[in-house]
Parts: sequence; C-alpha cells; structure tokens
Amino acid sequence: NLRFICENMLMSEGFVIARPLAHKFVTLYSLCRELLSKQLHYDWGLRAVKSLLRQAGTLKRKEPDRDENPVLCRALRDFNLPKITTLDMPIFLRLIQDLFPGIDPVPFQDPKFEKSCIEVVKARGLQPDATFIAKVVGLLDLLYVRHCVFIIGPTGCGKTETWRS
Repeated sequence: NLRFICENMLMSEGFVIARPLAHKFVTLYSLCRELLSKQLHYDWGLRAVKSLLRQAGTLKRKEPDRDENPVLCRALRDFNLPKITTLDMPIFLRLIQDLFPGIDPVPFQDPKFEKSCIEVVKARGLQPDATFIAKVVGLLDLLYVRHCVFIIGPTGCGKTETWRS
C-alpha cells in the first residue's frame, strides 16, 4: 500500500507526524490521477513518490524545527508545479489548498542562482520576466532529483530559451 510506503519514507527522512502527512500525500496523488488531464509526462506512481519524499526530506533537514505540514506542502507544490500544464494548474493548486488549509509556504528561493539567471537572460537579449525566471529555476529543481527531464509544450512557449538560460 502506497500510504505505508509514504509513512515509512517520511519517518526515515525525519518527519515526526508521518502518518497524517502520508495520508495527505496519497490523497493528493490519487486525486491528481483522477482529476487532472491525462498527460504522458504526469507520474503519480511510486517513482514520483520516492523522488518527492527525498526532496521533502532535504527541505526538512534544512529547517528541522519548522512545522512539518508547510514543509511537505512546499515540497508537493514546488516539485510538481513545473510539470503541471497550464489548464491543470488551478485544479492542482486548489487540491493543495484543500489538503493543507491555511498553509501557503514561501517557495524556497536561491537569490544567487536567480540573479545569475537574470544576468544570462539579459546577456542573451531577452527580458528577465519573473515567470520565465521561475521556469528556469523550476527546471533546475527538477534536474536535482531526476535523471532525465523532457521539456514539452507548444511552439513558441519558451522551451529552448528555458534550457539555454
């Protein structure tokens, strides 16, 4: 059962309230599987669960005394947002809000990396739009936890410029 796997992995990553967090995690992924559009790049299975829980463990170790609900909420939101399509985004964000009511954790930011991105984007003759910089940062976050990443989307949406920046 996926809930027991999540619970054990959360405990091994240092989470104290692993049981209720595992329930929220499995509920979110089950609802995503049912409610979001069917996309080839969506993965709501064990591989994605393990990657995300490792990421959550990293966040937990960076802030060991912080409440664990916002830590898992941030990991779920920030790790999954880069792969969610524009049409599915409102549904996904609403599911997160429903499972973690009143919790809106600040996304982890790396100002040094973001500043470097802005400089590279300007040097390439592009405008350093906040949404575009967020896409570049999201790509880096995915590369930290995935062996392979595909950038997909319609023509002209910025795929090439994102990986080049």
